[in-house]
Parts: sequence; C-alpha cells; structure tokens
Amino acid sequence: MAAILRLFHLGHQSLWIDEMFTWLSSGGGGPLTLRDVLEDVHGPLYSAAVHVATRLGGATEWALRLPSAIAGVLTVPAFAWLAARWLDRRAVAPAAWLAACSPFLVWYSQEARNYAWLMLGTCVSGAALLELQRHCDARNVARYFAAAVAALLSNLSFLLLAPLHLRWWLAGEPSTRRARIAWLAGVTVAIALIALPWLPQVARTWDWRRLQPEHAAAADETPLRGATTFHAAAMPFALHAFAVGYTLGPSLRELRAHAGGGTLRRHAGELLATGLTFGVLGVLGLWSLARRRRLAETALWLVAPGLVVSYFALHNFKVFHPRYLIVSLPCFLLVVTAAFTDAPARLRWLLGAAVAALWGVSLAQHYFVPEYGREDYRGALAIVRAGFSPGEQVMAAGAEEPVEFYARGMRVEPFWLGFTTRPGRLEQKLQETFARAHGTWVVLSRAEDLDPEDRFASRLDASVPPSGRWSRPGVRVWHVAAGRENAENAAGVRRSTGAP
Repeated sequence: MAAILRLFHLGHQSLWIDEMFTWLSSGGGGPLTLRDVLEDVHGPLYSAAVHVATRLGGATEWALRLPSAIAGVLTVPAFAWLAARWLDRRAVAPAAWLAACSPFLVWYSQEARNYAWLMLGTCVSGAALLELQRHCDARNVARYFAAAVAALLSNLSFLLLAPLHLRWWLAGEPSTRRARIAWLAGVTVAIALIALPWLPQVARTWDWRRLQPEHAAAADETPLRGATTFHAAAMPFALHAFAVGYTLGPSLRELRAHAGGGTLRRHAGELLATGLTFGVLGVLGLWSLARRRRLAETALWLVAPGLVVSYFALHNFKVFHPRYLIVSLPCFLLVVTAAFTDAPARLRWLLGAAVAALWGVSLAQHYFVPEYGREDYRGALAIVRAGFSPGEQVMAAGAEEPVEFYARGMRVEPFWLGFTTRPGRLEQKLQETFARAHGTWVVLSRAEDLDPEDRFASRLDASVPPSGRWSRPGVRVWHVAAGRENAENAAGVRRSTGAP
C-alpha cells in the first residue's frame, strides 16, 4: 500500500521552487563536485542520492522524486519497529497502516526534498536506540550510528531530537547503563567528526545573532517575511497538517493569499471533522501513554521541537513550517497508534473508519485536484513553448528557478518583484526588459511576499488583451507583443497610472 500511494502520480505534478533547490544542489544535470557537497548544508547525502537518480533516469520529475518515494516506503517497517519498541508488539499493525497511508508522509514521499529521508532516519535511529536500552552491543550501536548520521546529513532538523535521544541513552536497563554511557561518548565524537567539514558553511548560511534573546533588528537587516514569520495559528496548523496533510481544508495557496476568517469558514466542515476525530484519538493516546509512563518523552519529542522552531520564527531566523517539525511526526503518529492499540474494539473500528474517510478525501484531492497541488510551472511553460517565436524571451517574475528549468532552450530574464513598490521604477524596468527582445512571455508566480497587492499583474492586465493571458494553478502567463504595440500599451498605462 505504501508503494502504491507513493509511486502513483509520482511525476504528475510540476516541480516547484524548493525542488529546484534540490536539483541545483544535486549538480543540476552536471557533475557533483566535492565543493558542491561541502557547501550543501541542507542535506548533502540526499542530494547525492538525487544526483545518482537523475543520472540514471534523466532530469524528470519522476527521477528527482524517486529517492523520496523509496524512503517513504521503507519508513513503514521502520515506524512499525519503532512502535513495537516504544509501545508494544500489539502496536505494530496500526502503526504500519498509519505510516503507509498518512497524507502528510505521502506528500513528502512525492517531493524532491529530504524530509522523507529525515523521517526514515528518525524512525530507525529511535528504534535502534530503544533496542540499546535492553541490549547494548556493537550491532545496535552501529545501527543507531548509521541512521543518525544519515538523518543528520539529510536534514539538520534531526538535531531537534538531541534532548530526547540523550534521555534514551541514559535511561533503560540498569545492567546496560555503564556500557551505554561509554558508547554515547564514542558515538557523539564520531558524529561530530563526520559533521565537522560542514560547520564553516553552517556558520555562514544563517545569521546566528538573530537567536540572541536581546537581539533587535538593525535598520539594514533583511527580514525573511515581514517582522516575524510566526503566527498564533502556526502550531494548530502544524497539528492539522500532521493529521490530514495539506490537502484537506484550506490549500497552501489559499492560506498564503487569504489567511483570514473567511477562508477558515469555507472549510469549517473539514476542520471540524479533523479536530473532532484526532482530538478524540489524541486524548485516548495520551491516556494510554500516561499508563506507560511515556508522557515526559512525548513532551521532549512533540512539544520541545515545536518550541524551538517557534522561537526561530519569532526571531526571524527561520520561517515556520510544519515540515521543519517532521522529526516530531513519529511521536504524533505514535500517540494515534497508542489510541488504536488500547481502545475497545467498537471504538477502534469507528475511529478507524473516520480516519480512513478523512485520509481518503485528502489523498484524492492530493492526486486529482489542481488547487491543492504545487504551482504548475510545467503547464505554464508548455503554453509559452507552444507560442514561442525566434527572437523572443521569457521573463521570470517571482520564482525564477522553476521557469528556467522548464524553459530550457529559451532565453530567460529574471525580474525582481520588489520594483512594484515604486511604480515609476517598475515601469522603467519593464520597458528595459521588453526592449531586449522582439516579444516577451511573462511568467509570474509566488508574488504574495514582495507584491501582496498584485500590482505587477494589474499592470500587465491593463496593457495585455485577454487573448494574450493564460493561467495555470499558481502561475500566470502574459504574452507582451513587440514593437509599436508595446510602446502604445506602455504609453497608455503611464497615462492611466500617472507614472513618469
């Protein structure tokens, strides 16, 4: 079931901006040098795997995402093993089904990013460490070490589990405590030595001063997205995504464009059903974990990483997103697993039917409803390619990397949407760009951060007739004709807007 859900429509959706970062960090179709690997702090091991996949399968969506899909399938037995060690053997079956069918896990198993690998490493390292509590031998240490290194070199978010793993190293059978402490010292030193080559790049990549409690933003400090990237609804949204993925309730594009009460009211039914179902499962699961004396570990696993990521967002150090908390997802699913394991049979079947219905709708929308999908750069550039003439160019406004990927063979000119704050400067830059070719195909996406009032699109709509406009989910296209028509359109817009 895991393989079916992850391989079905694997290459159906267009690649989006973050997947382009993976493409570039994996060599971008060229060689992958040692320098490239050492400059990649976001998952050098994963990038190397993608490099191999694309060398074998070509620069296709399917090949780029295949390493994630494989990791997603392997996560099912890994999570079942973890559930058996943290709960008991009765938890294996519900845990396996939850891991196989989770819309959140399916989403990241079908994305060319490193989160599926991080999830797999989290499950294997956790299960191996719980085995170490009972049997401290070289085999279990080697399994933990390999999984921890693989997870760390796939995504630095693995470090959020350090407090939980330290507790597990120090807890367990008294007869193995001394051996575990000795192995802990050796494993820590070995992991630090392996990570050492990437530390200089880690120090350069982020502005660590922002994490200081007394830090105040300087006048010239570049914000990530406004004064802060944290929102009061961030953690509830993360729990909702953990429960049913991003394809039940408001879509990500809806939330970016209209994150208000109206959006939530339109999806009140799905939100209420999700909250009620997983609320009951959460209460039952936490009660079950309390009887097993696992609540302290649950707090370290589920709550502590959320506090750290929220602190990062509050200080404009890192944008808040549920994917940065994916190391906590196993704990969320284990809470649900505990509820299914210990609930009475009738209640278990009732809750199972509710989860199956919610996940069925979410997965169907993930596969078949474009509004819930990623931006359709492939479809937008297919329009451009069908009408492209020699001597024309493509203007990439917003996210330029996906446009460059799908416009291979065509001339691409990036355009910065920050010019929209100064209408005169915007007009000047547009005319300068239009003058470089006989005609321009403008491809706009991801405008909400730099152009929340949609001024760029309004400017083009005012000068380009409807026959020269197209749209695909998340992407808009205009064809600006060359020559005298350009000049007449520009003059008309300047008169209507008062721009110099």
